[in-house]
Amino acid sequence: MSRRRTKVAVSLALSAIVVSCSSSAEVVVSPSVLEPISTDTAPILPDDTSTPTPVSPSLDATLGEPVNGWSQPVDLSSWAGRETHVVERTGLVRRMNDDGSPGDVLLDMSALTRAEGERGLLGLAYSPDGTRAFVDYTDVNGDTVIDRYNVGNEGEFDQNSRVELLTITQPYSNHNGGDLAVTADGRHLFVFTGDGGSAGDPDRDALDPESLLGKVLRLDPSTDDPTPEIWAVGLRNPWRVSVDPFTNDIWIADVGQGEREEVNVIDVGDLQGSSFGWSAREGTRPFNADQNDRHLAYRDVAPVFEYEHVDGDCSISGGAVMRDTTIDTVGDWYLFSDFCSGVVRALCVEPGGIDTCGLLALGKVPSSVGVLSDHLDRMWVLSLDGYLVPITAP
Repeated sequence: MSRRRTKVAVSLALSAIVVSCSSSAEVVVSPSVLEPISTDTAPILPDDTSTPTPVSPSLDATLGEPVNGWSQPVDLSSWAGRETHVVERTGLVRRMNDDGSPGDVLLDMSALTRAEGERGLLGLAYSPDGTRAFVDYTDVNGDTVIDRYNVGNEGEFDQNSRVELLTITQPYSNHNGGDLAVTADGRHLFVFTGDGGSAGDPDRDALDPESLLGKVLRLDPSTDDPTPEIWAVGLRNPWRVSVDPFTNDIWIADVGQGEREEVNVIDVGDLQGSSFGWSAREGTRPFNADQNDRHLAYRDVAPVFEYEHVDGDCSISGGAVMRDTTIDTVGDWYLFSDFCSGVVRALCVEPGGIDTCGLLALGKVPSSVGVLSDHLDRMWVLSLDGYLVPITAP
């Protein structure tokens, strides 16, 4: 199936349902088919080397009841496979109870950051054994900082153990990225940075091999003073990144300029030496022609999916592949949302992430800033308005 640039208006015969929420906004369950589902694709399964029989992909999921009580949640991370911790942009990391409600405060770094505009505490990742945590935030001067903390046996942070691993000067207030990922072997800490901000990549940082902005950086997480290595280039503002443990693919939702939002997928092993294109292009649309030569010096990674700024869409929020075994699923589905429209979508992806095979909408969550998986593979939509929305079986 070719990548589509406009939505296909094929609606399901289902009524919209308004789910109550204590905030002024409302979560709306409104399933629809945005792009027809292919009937000749097959799911990719872990450790499956056989040739699967083609089947029609399907996803039987809906938006559940919002869980309130959070303060600007922007990220969540599995700790040691035992529990899930939620990042609040104001500077707190909190334990998430099994029902999605806020638990204990594990880290309070509110004195080090300010939650304003696109700034604040933005990302969290753990070492595979859970003994170390890494946070990505903007400091009180607006610069990006990566810190490391030691973590106790119950998930609590040792605030006195803080080590500042990296600081990146930010020329503008927006496009700070914020995501982190640690590889399964614990040898690599990846930092996903924005292009520095303003609009249109004015300083041409995203493809500049001398700039740390608009990049995927690799740090050695075991050292106190790691040297940042540029592993990939050409990002504008990667907002929510996930690693699919079944396939080792990295999924990057990159916020567009004025016309296109995009989803990129790449195997961890192919990351080094790759370019995601910005600002030579926005999605697949040519943008800054003076950046073409820089982009072509790297391995080109085209988006697996892009969509236009129509019907209220304007800013993608990634995004993870559905692996919840309590939800009936055939095929691989990447779930994401749009901050402006609030629409939560499920993208069917061909095996290997080479193309798409359909697109569904589950409904709307206002101010949605991510669709992410917890330690039990349950998926949650995070709203900056202060609540989490579970994705459940109907």
